[in-house]
Amino acid sequence: MKVIYKKLPSNKVKCTATIGVFDGIHLGHRFILEKLKKLANRQKTQSLVITFDVPPETVLEKSNRHAPCKFHGFLTDMEDKKNLLASCGINYLWFLKTNNSFLKLSGKEFIEYLFNNFSPKQLLVGEDFRFGYKGESGIRYLKKLSIKYGFDVAVLKKMRKYGKIVSSSFVRHLIKNARFSEIRNFLGRDYVMKGRVVEGAGLGRKLGFPTANIDYDGYAIPRDGVYAATIEIDKKKYLCAVNIGQRPSINKSIKKILEAHVIDYKRNISGKKIKLCFIKKIRNEKKFSSKERLIKAITKDVNYIKNHY
Repeated sequence: MKVIYKKLPSNKVKCTATIGVFDGIHLGHRFILEKLKKLANRQKTQSLVITFDVPPETVLEKSNRHAPCKFHGFLTDMEDKKNLLASCGINYLWFLKTNNSFLKLSGKEFIEYLFNNFSPKQLLVGEDFRFGYKGESGIRYLKKLSIKYGFDVAVLKKMRKYGKIVSSSFVRHLIKNARFSEIRNFLGRDYVMKGRVVEGAGLGRKLGFPTANIDYDGYAIPRDGVYAATIEIDKKKYLCAVNIGQRPSINKSIKKILEAHVIDYKRNISGKKIKLCFIKKIRNEKKFSSKERLIKAITKDVNYIKNHY
């Protein structure tokens, strides 16, 4: 698979293309990708996925602080998106640079930009596809432009499973509500988030349970609470107890904190990149009346995880 990002192609490649955020590369996305490959083979063209380096919602929210928050964390970073799409057998992947000037392009300007760099013979889009500034344009206008630019438009209905539309937003809903056993049915795999271990205040160590503070950098995470999880450090997996919240019993934080106690692990992992896979929610975050009661609760949590997972 050829990846295009900062350097645009010198020759216009004849292709069959699809456009979308493709966050998660879930089963609904894979359904689209299989259809894309079939159409490309039929038309004897290359398959092209056009996506974004940063989800457009995050850029729009940063530029308008008063707008309601619609984005609730991403499911894959650029690296994972690239690897997952490559495993699907796609020929070309084009990461668009998501910035304010790009997002202000009209629908017509957006299509012109695509045709300045590629030569799509057909565009495959979802039934709710919107494009251009503030999503001003839809499928009807896309079909109008297709006459001018000489390409076909194929519209694909959303995939449903167990009566639910398979979507990134639904996967985020499952993550938020700790419905981890259901995620594989829609994502096609376990949800794994990445992060980097950053220096903390060392409060967990003082309680006898050293924790790794994890900068989850915009990934979708569950609601506040205590979780059983696995953590991957240097390509090896370990059990861990994860706390998400504001630590009300110790030193209440304004910012949501994600910290993991790696069970039976003694080494310092500060600065390392890790992968975290949630297994089950153990309990809600709770404020304890004393340090002793907090230690007792953490001990119970850790023993439960060791004995059950």
